[in-house]
Amino acid sequence: MLMISAAATVLILIWVLRYSFYGIDFTDESFYLVWISNPFLYDVSVSQFGYIYHPVFVLLNGNIAVFRQANILITFGLSWWLAFIFLKLLVPENSAQKVYLHIMAAGLAITSIIFVIYHARWLPTPSYNSLAFQALLVAAIGLLLADKANSSRSAVGWVMIGVGGWLALMAKPSTALALAVGVLVYLVIARKFSARMILLAIISALALLLISALLIDGSVFKFAERLRLGIEFTRLMEGGHTLNKIIRIDSFYIEPRVKLAIFFLAVTSFIMMRGTYLGTKKGIALSLLLSFAFLCLIALFALGVIQRTARFGEFQGMLIFSTVFSAVAIGLVFGRKKLLNNISSAQWSLALLFFVMPHIYAFGTNSNYWAQGTSVSIFWLLAALIVLAPLLREKTEWSFLIPLVITAQTVTAILLQTGFEQPYRQPRSLRQNDSIAEIGATGSNLVLSAGYAQYLEDAKAAAKDAGFEAGTPMIDLSGQSPGILFALRAESIGKAWIIGRYPGSLNVARAVLGRTSCRQIAAAWVLFEPDGPRSIPVEVMPSLGAEFPENYKVAGSWQTAEGAGGYTASRTQVLYSPIAPNETLEACRAIRKKGEE
Repeated sequence: MLMISAAATVLILIWVLRYSFYGIDFTDESFYLVWISNPFLYDVSVSQFGYIYHPVFVLLNGNIAVFRQANILITFGLSWWLAFIFLKLLVPENSAQKVYLHIMAAGLAITSIIFVIYHARWLPTPSYNSLAFQALLVAAIGLLLADKANSSRSAVGWVMIGVGGWLALMAKPSTALALAVGVLVYLVIARKFSARMILLAIISALALLLISALLIDGSVFKFAERLRLGIEFTRLMEGGHTLNKIIRIDSFYIEPRVKLAIFFLAVTSFIMMRGTYLGTKKGIALSLLLSFAFLCLIALFALGVIQRTARFGEFQGMLIFSTVFSAVAIGLVFGRKKLLNNISSAQWSLALLFFVMPHIYAFGTNSNYWAQGTSVSIFWLLAALIVLAPLLREKTEWSFLIPLVITAQTVTAILLQTGFEQPYRQPRSLRQNDSIAEIGATGSNLVLSAGYAQYLEDAKAAAKDAGFEAGTPMIDLSGQSPGILFALRAESIGKAWIIGRYPGSLNVARAVLGRTSCRQIAAAWVLFEPDGPRSIPVEVMPSLGAEFPENYKVAGSWQTAEGAGGYTASRTQVLYSPIAPNETLEACRAIRKKGEE
């Protein structure tokens, strides 16, 4: 069965890496790319993920597919490391078990790949969400290594806690705050609290934060102002990120078919684990047969033989609780009193921390915390394994854990299949994409739907015919097309994406463009989508000193692809070039001067 788990890990990993060449979302995902490709254009931001991922993006020559693969492998690698250390704490290590531990850890780690599925949809490009997840993984590894003891291993652990906290702050300050509270509570309950070692973690985090501030803004005060304005502009957007809205307890609804699937997988996993735990020939044979059946299902998904999805809805990620329930059931059936006597307070506190980790990850988002938290459900799985600690310690043969891992891998495959079949804001499944398009850097090709590829080609052709050059500033009034600006290699001024449709979109557009230099405003081209569902009102232009469309000429136009931005209807987008830049420059300077008086 161990080889079955290893085969499942390899199959799923290859499957996901292959699909990294498929699809693109022109809104959120393209915003990530615009922000990461040149983060130094902007002086206001709450999340700094663009600066963290920028060196990797440059190192990979801006190849989107390879960049996605790097993101997946980094997350998988960190999860593997975490799972391996975690298992070593639960299972007495000897030289014969080390290889098996690694295979088991890799099998558990493959569940982390679920993070590329955002609300049941494919969204693999690095973002603040992936960075927050990676930060939690680093911090969790540090917590397992850290101790009161003054050893090199412990010191590394405390430093990693600091690094994880710093990364969390760079990803999502709200997650960093929740992580700090969670870690502190864990350290107290686990009796790992050490003022000196905590100071080491804090110094590590502050040192990295100081270096980041200097590299990004050249000053701690400017960096603090960046964060302050970022929070203020987020409030101005009125998108549901206010303090009274992020501190909440969300509920969830599991559809009947999801409940049935959870029950079926939990019972199947329990039967498999029970058979291998008892060691009977019939039990082992049945476990082996069911494990092989799960492997075949994963292979059918990966090879494209099964093309349907389970359609489990928004909370499909809760399917991972099938493994949680089966683990707890085995612990209760065979552990009984051992659960209370043989599980330490440190282990119970770790289980508690891991159980709330998905909520720490989701804290601050305007999405449902349970739905968002399922992206990092590996923590729920690890928390459940702590219940099995007494059984793992007393048995030299712990193969009964493998069926649980295989079940978790099957859940991962089911969720990935759903994401591949309904990618985020794209009109068709990834497997149906058949058109190659170059987007971004030379040689960065993605396999897209014919409509999406044509959309990109039409936009690039129109801009080229109009004499648009890469690096030219552009104001995006479409409210939903950072992907087009990225494809044209334009400088999206003001923000990487001025999001439309929110109550405060116009106010945010005025605020961020009001901080942009008048020279850039005067030289900027304008992308506009007449009557678009997310279009930024043109009233923003006079406040910048730009008369629109009087002082601009139509440079080109094209039709959006059906499904672009999440809208089925095709719409017209128009590209404008400035015809009176000097007039705009003088008007902009006059407005700014008047505002300073």
